[in-house]
Amino acid sequence: MAATIETLAKGGMGALSAMPGYQLHEYQLVIALPEALREKLRRARQQFHAQYQLPGGNTVVMLPLVKFKQRQLLEERMRNSLQKMVSGWKPLQLHYKDFSSQPTHSIFIPMISRQNWQPLLRDLKSLQYMLRPDKEQQPFFVSEPVFTLASRLAPGIYDKAWQQYAHRQFTAQFKAEACLLLKRSAGDSHWQILQRLEWRNLPIGVQQASLFA
Repeated sequence: MAATIETLAKGGMGALSAMPGYQLHEYQLVIALPEALREKLRRARQQFHAQYQLPGGNTVVMLPLVKFKQRQLLEERMRNSLQKMVSGWKPLQLHYKDFSSQPTHSIFIPMISRQNWQPLLRDLKSLQYMLRPDKEQQPFFVSEPVFTLASRLAPGIYDKAWQQYAHRQFTAQFKAEACLLLKRSAGDSHWQILQRLEWRNLPIGVQQASLFA
């Protein structure tokens, strides 16, 4: 054990991550979106990129609540904690409308039901000790739940596009009733679905029992 500790001390975090169970992974907790909404947003992005002759836009549509890192040995505890919390959430309506911008580089579709978003973040922040491998690597809670149409636009393209999109209409409303816990390992570019977490509006006592059912 002394030799192992000495090796870790010399090798730092890289040596720690090489030990069984200490591998560091990335995670996201995202809202499960209806396929019809994902397709509508993909078409809006593709139309924008075609109109302004931009490279192909990101076709992956996600609505994350929190992004974080954790070690493999704590994954099961983290998943159980999230499942317990999310099972107490009540399904709710989320509403998106029209377009907004971040001058002078991004155009996005904003949520107009943000009063429903903040309680979710508040609950998740109470679990943040399970959503970090150490105090230096804190979770990122998404306080602006938008769907990005395009980002990092050149000033000329942004100005031209915003003149049009400032007056365009867009509306989307859906019922949020589940989350997806996503995971990817170092070097991976694609996310895998680790678990689907249903919003069941369960009281705390029933949440506890459901974990061991």
